[in-house]
Amino acid sequence: MSLKLYTGLALMILVVIFTLQNVEVVQVNFLIWDFSISRALMIFLVLSIGILIGWFTAKYSSVKSR
Repeated sequence: MSLKLYTGLALMILVVIFTLQNVEVVQVNFLIWDFSISRALMIFLVLSIGILIGWFTAKYSSVKSR
């Protein structure tokens, strides 16, 4: 297996451990919305959005450079 795969798996394990340690409910205020969500779910959502933005940015850059 490649180093990139091992690094990805290690980071995923660290994210899962971090998320499981932050399971309490938090109050989120965003613009006009006000809701409660578990901190673990909030961390997962923010991480997922960041990964998607990075992936789309990389795809756009590779298409633009061709």
